[in-house]
Amino acid sequence: MMNEEALTRLEWIARERDEERVYEALRSFSVRDVGELLLRVPDNCPALRAALPAMPSDRVQINWNGNSGAALLEQSLSFVGTVATAFASYTRRPLDGARILDYGCGWGRLIRLMYKFSGPDHIYGCDAWASSLDLCKEHRIRTHLAVCAEVPAEMPFPGVKFDLIYAYSVLTHLSERTARAVMGTFRRSIEPGGLCVITVRPPEYWDAHPRKSAVDVERIKREHAARGFAFTPHYKRAPVDGEITYGDASISIEYIEQSWPGWSIESSHPDSADPLQRLVFLRPD
Repeated sequence: MMNEEALTRLEWIARERDEERVYEALRSFSVRDVGELLLRVPDNCPALRAALPAMPSDRVQINWNGNSGAALLEQSLSFVGTVATAFASYTRRPLDGARILDYGCGWGRLIRLMYKFSGPDHIYGCDAWASSLDLCKEHRIRTHLAVCAEVPAEMPFPGVKFDLIYAYSVLTHLSERTARAVMGTFRRSIEPGGLCVITVRPPEYWDAHPRKSAVDVERIKREHAARGFAFTPHYKRAPVDGEITYGDASISIEYIEQSWPGWSIESSHPDSADPLQRLVFLRPD
């Protein structure tokens, strides 16, 4: 946690009612300091508490992410730290000041950490669920927010190109048609030297699937082995153009190389915070 002197300085800036300077000041701290501050702003900093986003309840965090509080923060820090390091390595420039898109932003858990790297005017968040954006607004997430189509043809931010696009635990839930549409939209929305980071599930995921009674695990594993893509829908979801677009999916690296044009895979490796997800780092061709 940042020291008392730093907190006093931030509180003084917040009392001046200058939120831009508050967010600018956050960028001088480590991403861990930013995350821990936003997790729990001290009671003796009321102006700072009012200027920064609030935390949603544990129930909301668990419903969206399966974890909450300090444990969820550690998972988030792991992902954001990996992304920042990869961005610097693959683009040869730091993430600081980049134009960033969080696709499938949920209640804004990762956007909050991105304040370390860019101001709210350079951070964008979209989600196909309006309820996610309602939570962002309720908890004062400062960024550009918009609802995106479930099967997108374009981003809801006309004319904006991004240096970094990430989608954590999003492609893991999309049908094949929807995943292809999302990746095509990403390709049209990324800067030539940008980086795209996604997570996908390996075939081992199906052995740990939480709804095994509703899924023919052996059949779907055979499908993944044959095609590199397997999907089972959540049947309570409403269809889009005759297809349920949301469920659970596994995707191979070979499938990505063969089926999503315009991308080169820089690297991929298991997510240290969730071994049943694989991080994939892509650059536009």
